Amino acid sequence: MELNDTDTVTPKPEFEDGKVVAITHFPSVIIHQQANTFGMRHVIPKGVDSFELAWTFFGYEDDEEEMTRLRVRHANLYGPAGFVAMEDGEVLSESQLGAHHYGHRRAVVEMGGKDVEAQDHMVTEVLIRAFYKHYCEAMGL
Repeated sequence: MELNDTDTVTPKPEFEDGKVVAITHFPSVIIHQQANTFGMRHVIPKGVDSFELAWTFFGYEDDEEEMTRLRVRHANLYGPAGFVAMEDGEVLSESQLGAHHYGHRRAVVEMGGKDVEAQDHMVTEVLIRAFYKHYCEAMGL
């Protein structure tokens, strides 16, 4: 099997490190840079049983037409109907479905436990938990 058009999966080198980056701004914004995309996912609560997921992609004013075309093509990998990231919206939806039954109580969805110890990977909520642990201590809570 072979792709007829590899533009969607072939980024143009743009930065020296060439890394994929995703930064979560708790609780509802994720900024990401993957391939030649720079984008933002924003979870907008619409009630106890619904939310909206907004996707925004950015480019540079001085981008050449070819780079703009690549950015749009690569957004097809990571956007709302993305070949790679479409499960992001599904995960949010499934989490909402699991938590909304507890409207009269608190519902907590954890990823990776309750500790704040350093991890050897980035798929963790340790930084968020460590922030709130420090915040509570600093505020005397």
